[in-house]
Formats: sequence, C-alpha cells, structure tokens
Amino acid sequence: MRKRSSPQSEDPGRIEPLAKLPVFWKLSEKRAVVAGGSDAAAWKAELLAACGAQVNVYAKASELGLAMQHLIVTQKVTFVDQPWHIGMFSAAVMAIADCESDNEARAFSCAARAAGVPFNVIDKPAYCQFQFGSIVNRSPVILSISTDGAAPILAQAIRRQVETLLPPSLKDWAMLAQTLRATVNSQLEPGPKRRAFWERFVDRCFSSTKVPGEDDRQGLISDVETLCSLPLSGSVTIVGAGPGDAELLTLKAVRCLQAADLILFDECVSSDVLELARREAKRMLVGAVDEHAPGSELNLRQLVAGLARTGKRVVLLTAGDPAASGAVAALIDDLQMAGLHVDLVPGISGSNISSDVALKQPITSEALVHTG
Repeated sequence: MRKRSSPQSEDPGRIEPLAKLPVFWKLSEKRAVVAGGSDAAAWKAELLAACGAQVNVYAKASELGLAMQHLIVTQKVTFVDQPWHIGMFSAAVMAIADCESDNEARAFSCAARAAGVPFNVIDKPAYCQFQFGSIVNRSPVILSISTDGAAPILAQAIRRQVETLLPPSLKDWAMLAQTLRATVNSQLEPGPKRRAFWERFVDRCFSSTKVPGEDDRQGLISDVETLCSLPLSGSVTIVGAGPGDAELLTLKAVRCLQAADLILFDECVSSDVLELARREAKRMLVGAVDEHAPGSELNLRQLVAGLARTGKRVVLLTAGDPAASGAVAALIDDLQMAGLHVDLVPGISGSNISSDVALKQPITSEALVHTG
C-alpha cells in the first residue's frame, strides 16, 4: 500500500461535484451481452467489440437491422437467434439493451441487477447503471465526453471541436510511449527527472503532425540518457493569478500550474484557479500576517528554497500581478543568490480589466505557511 500523504492545511476541494464518475473499463476477452438488433444496438455492440469484448447479441433474426447484420457477417459479434432471457447474463460483465417500452426496460434492468451485471438501456437513463459518452478515438488515447444526458448534441459538438485539435498522429505517439515506458521507468526514478522526460516527450509530440519515426525514438532514448547524468535540481516559479477569475490566467500560468510538484497559494487565490493545477501537485496555504512580525520574510524564503532544493518544481501562486510587487522582486533576488532557478509569470492587473472585476491583494514576502 502507498504511504498516506501528509494532510494539507485548509486545502480546498480539488474536484468540483461530478454528475457521473468517468472510468475506462478493460473489456478485452470479457463477455458482454446485447439485447436487440436495431441500429442503436449495433452501434453499442460494435463499440464493445472494438474494445476486445466477446459480444453476444440476442434478438430474433427478423428484427436485425442492416448494421447488426453486417457485424454478424463480419464476425465481430456472435448472434443468438432468440429474445433476451435471464440465463444470458451468466458470466457477462456488461449488458446493454434497446427496449421499445418502459416495461421491457424495467424487466431487463431488474434481471441484470439480480445477476450482478452492470446494465445500460439505450435512451432510457432511468434504467441505466452507467452511460456512454461521446468518444474521441486516438487509441490508446481515448476521450469520452458526457453531459449526463442533459444535451447529447452538445457533447457531440464538443467532440467535433476536440477532434480538430488532436492530430491523427497522436495515436502513434501514444503507442511509442507504451514501448518506451519500461525503459524510462528502469532508468529514471519517479520524480522531477521522469517528469522532465515525459514533458520533453509531449513537446516532441505536439511540435509536429507527422507520425513518429526511428529518429524520434532514438532522440527520446538520448533524452533518457542525458537526464540520468544531470544532477537533481528544482525550480521556483512565481505565478500571478490575476484578479481571481480563472479565465483571465495566461496560457503560461496554466502550463506552470500543470507542471508543478508543489503549489504555495494564499487565501485570495480562487478555487477556480486552483482547479487548473495538476491533480497530483501538493498544495500549501500561505496566509498574510502582520508586516512587523519578525522573521516572516526569512520564513518564506527558507520554505521555498528548502522545497526547491529537494528537486521539486515549486509554484508560488499569488493573486494580482507579482511583477508589480517590490517584495516579490526582493524574494526573487534572494532565491537566485541561493543558487535557485526562478521564473516570474506576470498576472493580469486591475488596470487591464473591466472595473467590475475585483482585484485581490497579492501575496507579499511577509507571509507564513500554515500547516495542519
């Protein structure tokens, strides 16, 4: 078992409420059953077969649509010429049905539940234990988009937008990553160096729309060897969160939040901004104190420097624009004199936005870290 992480002081909820839990289910060599021969049932059956499931379709031959007939002829599914029945759920891991009436849907869901098999009745959410999303397929990269049944057309529109952003070559890059993972894991310890490798991998992936070749593979292996020989070093990035609206963050600020190992933030930083951070990043709440408190500036400098020297990527997230703060400038000088690499990512200041957006006070060097 993994060791329990140390508790975070006053850490806000990292995930907003979810209508459904998005999961990815391994179905290879597993038995799945589909009741019905309609085109809608055929789409679900083809989806299961694409995941490697052994799909058994139960329906009368006279009820088969052209799409289902094609799946049967091409042997993507196994056809059983009879209506669905209680016995068909044996050894199944998933059950799907296209039912004409609520009575049939209720009967199917009750039978599946009694057999302990997760079930979905197409277009009848009241009789579903799970739902399907709108899929972007770059397998092994798979995206599924759901509106919890509220607006399926919206999910389809989102999928079309995402499709235009992801090049077809993404599939090949992901497959290359699978072949490299064992080498990377054996030569680079978990932590900054391994993360640095995968960030370089991502940079290569999105810098070209071409399918990766042998030159790309050798270049990545060379990256592993280079990172092995480098000394462990961390970094500090001071990021401006602006007035609190997550939509006003700069692209560079978002990238820094998603690359951080540890984020120090004050109470003026909104939860919407923190929601954009990497999920695995640890967070520490920093609170302003009396400016006359002795040693407070030293406390912050020592904290940040100590964390960075362990090889972590530390982000000091401050409301407003840290570039306009003399205290932040002094902190940067102190950290650089201590031999640390420091970056500054300015935030949007109050003069750059409409007057109806309230600008919160930025963090200063007169701050203490509250730990629980």
